[in-house]
Amino acid sequence: MHDPSSLFRFQEHDIYIPMGVLEELDNNKKGMTEVARNARQVSRFLDEIVSSTAVMGMKDGIPLAEHSHGAASGRLFFQTEPTKNNIALKLPQSKVDNQILGVVLELRTEQPDRPVVLVTKDINMRIKARALGLQAEDYHSDMVMEDTDLLYSGSLALPENFWETHGKNLSSSKSGGKTHYVVSGPLVPSFLVNQYVHLEHGG
Repeated sequence: MHDPSSLFRFQEHDIYIPMGVLEELDNNKKGMTEVARNARQVSRFLDEIVSSTAVMGMKDGIPLAEHSHGAASGRLFFQTEPTKNNIALKLPQSKVDNQILGVVLELRTEQPDRPVVLVTKDINMRIKARALGLQAEDYHSDMVMEDTDLLYSGSLALPENFWETHGKNLSSSKSGGKTHYVVSGPLVPSFLVNQYVHLEHGG
């Protein structure tokens, strides 16, 4: 939420995203603040990456090179199973923070030959991690890359069943020679102001 393009700034390193991080993105995506806009942008990046990968292939990690215009050569992993340790029950305060720490602890146990580093802008998270003997670093976006290549295009291709799921309460009105439609449905909350949406018709 500090830098939406951070997914593509770790060069050859693999990235592992705990479920708690996805929960935090979801909890912070509403509103017009910079944090909310960044959370929505990250969600769009993740949706694009995940949509290009078969479900069975996600455990092997998703290559980031194609999605980062060559800026990143590592793989993206998601937490797919709950942790076996109970660190979240032993530590007070933020439950999500402690869940993430539990994931990092478990990764270090499962991958003893690989360096496992928690990267966060949260200084208290870094302190807690180091107190648990974990390596933790601040996030610095000092890698040069063309951010314009990663900017959201402003358009959204609607799914083929859009009208089946969004046409029930459709209403329209005319003003100034133009017809205005009011649509409701599951996709509507994710639409942005001035966003161009389109639906491809099969020929």
